[in-house]
Amino acid sequence: MEENLTQIESNCGIAPEGTTYADPGNDPNFVFINDPNFEIVTLFDIEGNIINVNSWIECAHYISGGWSGSQIINFQGDRFLFFSILSFAVVVSTFYFFNIKQKHENK
Repeated sequence: MEENLTQIESNCGIAPEGTTYADPGNDPNFVFINDPNFEIVTLFDIEGNIINVNSWIECAHYISGGWSGSQIINFQGDRFLFFSILSFAVVVSTFYFFNIKQKHENK
């Protein structure tokens, strides 16, 4: 927690007085309590998922888990690879087709 304190404070603000961070871990039954005095913060993860947090503790939990206050733009490598291979296949097929056609015309 201490190593992330700067990052937490820059995204979530300074912890309200009397608030201590207790990590809930991966408890699926843990419910974060809504803080009406906390301004909603939108966080993003590396996969492009978005979450709105409603309390400083919830915000600190997600920031500690790798979420960020700024959207992370991922390079869509699989899409690039697919279109590169498709383009290559079209070019090779076209060349092969015209090469065979030219051989038949020369006979």
